[in-house]
Amino acid sequence: MSYLDGAALVFFLAAWGALNWLVDVSKWRLQTLSHAMNEHRRHWMQVMSTRSNRIADTNVINGLQQSNSFFASTALLAVGAGFGLLTAADTIINAFEQSFVHVVIDRSAFYVKVGLLMALYAYAFFKFGWAYRLYNYSGIMLIATPDEDLGSREQIAARAAEMNIEAAGQFAHGLRAFFLAIPVLAWFVSAWTFALATLLVIAALLNRQFRSRARRMARSSARLYAQASDDRAAG
Repeated sequence: MSYLDGAALVFFLAAWGALNWLVDVSKWRLQTLSHAMNEHRRHWMQVMSTRSNRIADTNVINGLQQSNSFFASTALLAVGAGFGLLTAADTIINAFEQSFVHVVIDRSAFYVKVGLLMALYAYAFFKFGWAYRLYNYSGIMLIATPDEDLGSREQIAARAAEMNIEAAGQFAHGLRAFFLAIPVLAWFVSAWTFALATLLVIAALLNRQFRSRARRMARSSARLYAQASDDRAAG
């Protein structure tokens, strides 16, 4: 690879790490859509613990599991497609060189780019697979939560919520890997398009977390939950 390709790759990895830090670790994570939805999950489990009929709750867990199953299968197919790209390297390189953009691709650089794509999808597969398993654990903890007004009921429901939140976090990491595969596709054109596509995708993901309409609605509802809890505690 050229030095420009190497710099673009470093920039991509740094941007990915910065995105994860901002959304999952930094003090600004409390302002994100993900954090607001985590509060909804906690409220969900507390409400769930007060009723004996939990068919709707288990149906939601099953739906979340099926989403993970779909994305995990897609990621595995994408890894297999990567092996197909490697075996058809000559044909693909010639197609780029003879296309209207007339891009000249170095063979070793082509292997690196395809390898990065496969690594992203493999990473996503493991994240989706682990999220699927965690949602299974969350469903078990949901059913095991007592509906009687026991002293430990709220604590058990809170632990079920945290398991659900952990599953959602793993799913989010896998989904980010899917989105970040788009800039890697742009890398086949040039390092500059790779860097530009990385910026655009990162900006879109940050906008969803910090400035989207969905975030405003989720945070507004979460504040209502908190206010209702404070009112009950005060009463």
